[in-house]
Amino acid sequence: MEASFAVESGSVLTSRNAGIVGISITVVLWFIASWRLLYHYSGVCGSDFFHRPSDDEVQYLRTDGLTTKRVVHVLLWITMVVEGVAYADMTASNTTNPFNYALLDVIGRGVLEFSTYIIVTIFWFIVTSRARAGASEKKIVFTIYPLILAFASIGMILSSTIEAVVLLSGDFAGVDDFRAKSQIHKAGTIIEASAWGVHFTVVSICCFMVYKRISSLPTFSQVRGHAKRNIVNKMMIPMICTALSYALRCGWMTADFVSRIHNPSKPFETGLGWWLGNVWIPTLVPCVSLLYSIRKRDREPGSIDGVTDALLHPQHPYEHNDPILLFHRIFRDMDEDDEE
Repeated sequence: MEASFAVESGSVLTSRNAGIVGISITVVLWFIASWRLLYHYSGVCGSDFFHRPSDDEVQYLRTDGLTTKRVVHVLLWITMVVEGVAYADMTASNTTNPFNYALLDVIGRGVLEFSTYIIVTIFWFIVTSRARAGASEKKIVFTIYPLILAFASIGMILSSTIEAVVLLSGDFAGVDDFRAKSQIHKAGTIIEASAWGVHFTVVSICCFMVYKRISSLPTFSQVRGHAKRNIVNKMMIPMICTALSYALRCGWMTADFVSRIHNPSKPFETGLGWWLGNVWIPTLVPCVSLLYSIRKRDREPGSIDGVTDALLHPQHPYEHNDPILLFHRIFRDMDEDDEE
């Protein structure tokens, strides 16, 4: 029975091997987040590194104050530090102990990752709600979905906090004993699975809203293929990738919950499939996708890559009656973004 389970959940990884792979991923993401964080705060790290901009140029390139993009970059940076420490401890000790488990699974994935992803999703909804083209939903929709995400985030944080307190209380012999016997862990698992499932659903709805708005623009069907790909790549693909990653993590968490009910003694959370499907891929793909989606520097609060100001807020009334001019302006803005 034990051997058959190992085949179902994947080859069992040692904590050291899992830690080495985890450190490699977090180090790469930490460097990317650090670079983009510096880029967003400095306003001077453009394509021409050796050109020192004037004060007027910096004022154009940089928006002062705390913006959503900067908050997300800071949270991603902190997340990578926390998870990196957990992986380093796993590598050094070659074991999964309460300390690194609480850092990686509870604080890193359950609190920091989920909250950061939620902020970006709410940000997407705010930007989508401002779009005028193809808006058929009632305004209350753009209040309900962010509220659902906010409640999911609160539930995840509370569940993760309780789980961490119980784990670190010392009532269990170790992490394996905690996973096998704790009802708190079992409840936390299904709560986490539900939260990721809700997040997947909401992002999918937002993605569909954006698609309707883009496809309903006048003469969109006549736009050249390269221009269409630009629009899709910059907004739709990050949403699709993140949604699929959330669904993947939801599926693995649900499978873990079922495993805890039918045979709690089996080490479901140590298989290669678990590390790939629940930990590494759902961390790597959303982080890269979100960093790409919000890479555009804040020239004004609320700017977002993928849906340009021309697409969301036509600046001149006559643009509504001149779709060719509107599309020209959209693609011109996209070309300027690529030059950054």
